[in-house]
Amino acid sequence: MSRPRRNTNVQRLNLQMTDEVRQNLEALRERTSADTFAEVIRRALAVYEFLWEQKSTGSKLIIKDEDGDRELLLL
Repeated sequence: MSRPRRNTNVQRLNLQMTDEVRQNLEALRERTSADTFAEVIRRALAVYEFLWEQKSTGSKLIIKDEDGDRELLLL
């Protein structure tokens, strides 16, 4: 699902990345059914921003799995 176009200024970025990073980006695009690399990056930035906002308010980020809870540390 692509994001609808907004009537705002758009900036084009030119990113250099290794073949491995590009392959990871392509795999994420396919797994998430994103239409473009830009959509994957926008989604990733939204998640990253949310996590940092939570951390800055004192929240702990916990990952629950079958082995128990682990705190997620942002570097």
